[in-house]
Amino acid sequence: MLKILQHFWSFVLHPSDRKLIAYHSDTYSKVFSTLFLFKVLILAIILPLQYLVQYLDPVFTKKSDTDEQAIFYMISAVVFAPLIEEFIFRYFLKYKRYYRFVISHNTYRKNYRWLLYSSVFLYGLAHLFNFENANLLFYFLGVLLVSSNLVDGLVFSFIRVRLGFVYSWAFYGIWNLFIFSLIGTIILLKNPVTKIHNDNIDLEINVSQFRDTTQALFFVRENSDSLFNLNVRQYPLSQVIDSLYGPNRYQVDDEYIDIEMRSAKGYSKDSLMNLLKEDFTIEPNIP
Repeated sequence: MLKILQHFWSFVLHPSDRKLIAYHSDTYSKVFSTLFLFKVLILAIILPLQYLVQYLDPVFTKKSDTDEQAIFYMISAVVFAPLIEEFIFRYFLKYKRYYRFVISHNTYRKNYRWLLYSSVFLYGLAHLFNFENANLLFYFLGVLLVSSNLVDGLVFSFIRVRLGFVYSWAFYGIWNLFIFSLIGTIILLKNPVTKIHNDNIDLEINVSQFRDTTQALFFVRENSDSLFNLNVRQYPLSQVIDSLYGPNRYQVDDEYIDIEMRSAKGYSKDSLMNLLKEDFTIEPNIP
């Protein structure tokens, strides 16, 4: 394991497009497992930094208002997205014969370091577009937000070059499967996000990883600034906020949510917003 990590570090410092020669049948599986564990360790280190960024300058994402059923989402995330991204960002990291019409092999190798680093940088930069922020501080802290993607770029590039394109595609897909399984487990463990039962209100809020529009429901009974009944299933939180408080008044780090709320006397919208802010990232939208 240590030798594999040393070889990976040597690749990061002194990149080359040399293929790994396997002397043992289990070499590739050892590379896979070692780098997978390495990425898990890096994820554990980077996540606190990303939470720090969220504290300093909240980041926002937007959920689709269409179906995101689990089976289709997983096929896309595990098969098609890795294939497309590997082709765009890493296919060219191995010299091909037809490249000679554009660049000689010698020139390619002399400039390989910058080719690889540019690939990793562009891969990380592309993931900044997953967020909706547009302020200066966000872009200043952006390197922390995509730090895990930069590490991904180095690891995937190493596997693509040393083992081959199919192996980096497979590794990327397996990693995505691991991440989405981890997210799904966390969501199951933290549900319900909010559960309150008292004389003023009965409230339960759950989050979902995917959306099924055949189950979608949005019902609200209100009077001025008071809510008496709110029943939401399979809606993005941003749409719920826009419906209750007016469009574009708030920025939301989005989730698919289910809300069941009843209040015989009426519950103020401001009080509900305060409850939502305890568990979700919601900030006033500054024009």
